[in-house]
Amino acid sequence: MAMATKLLAGSSKRVVTRYMPNLNSAVKYVRTFCVGNGSNKPNQEEFIPDDTALELGPFGPQNKRFPLPGSIGPKFEKSPQPVVSRSKPETDVVKPFLENQPEYRHCNVLEQIVLFQEEDGFMTEDSHIPLPSDRLEYIAQECPDIMRVDFKNLFPGRDIMNGTLTLVTISQKTDNDMSSWDTDVDEEREALLAAFVQGAKEICEALESGGYWADFIDPSCGKPFLGPHTNATLFETDEAYRKLGFEIEDLGCCKVIRHHLWGTKCYVGCLFTNAPLTHPIIEIMTDP
Repeated sequence: MAMATKLLAGSSKRVVTRYMPNLNSAVKYVRTFCVGNGSNKPNQEEFIPDDTALELGPFGPQNKRFPLPGSIGPKFEKSPQPVVSRSKPETDVVKPFLENQPEYRHCNVLEQIVLFQEEDGFMTEDSHIPLPSDRLEYIAQECPDIMRVDFKNLFPGRDIMNGTLTLVTISQKTDNDMSSWDTDVDEEREALLAAFVQGAKEICEALESGGYWADFIDPSCGKPFLGPHTNATLFETDEAYRKLGFEIEDLGCCKVIRHHLWGTKCYVGCLFTNAPLTHPIIEIMTDP
């Protein structure tokens, strides 16, 4: 499976980011872990045949860039790009202008995240720009300790304050601007909701088959989909998402989440598990 990849690697924590054409790209990979072969790595011969891709409903048709059996295609290596540090503006004239730009605010948010994780040894590596055809961003990270309290009440009966807790955000690029509301927006949100719920269920099932706990937040109600009832919620406009690199804009009548690449043309879902980042399902590995 070929994907553009960004890794933030550190001595004890890291963030894994993948860009893919759609959620089906991840689900087809994850399905290989539900066949009971007892291996941590998928059996390449057990990927879904190409002719079944048309039956995947909201996940869309097979990506034609990977025509070989097992969704395999040529992998092109990119030469490393130099890391360019963002220097702060030196004049009072330029600085106010830049501070009003979404990209500038997003960088500041990421810097704040890195600051409170710096003691754990975070370091940034080169990143790759997603392809124009990529419409899904998959980010997995070890949940920072200071954020666990934000999610504690979502999972009654589970001690998420201790042990491994991996947090996955899945952002789907939309055709419509989610800051407005009309029939087209409503229909697209319903389709993306169905895609996310089905995909998240399969990811959780694959993790549970390996002996891990996993659950995801139903975007329609903000509550865990698989866990026991709770009054706590986590909607996509929750302030907790600011700590994950998103922006939350208050439009007066409502709030909307803003993605660092796609702005308000974005639909975000969230998944939790005690599987480590090194598990191949969480990494969505590119190698068989």
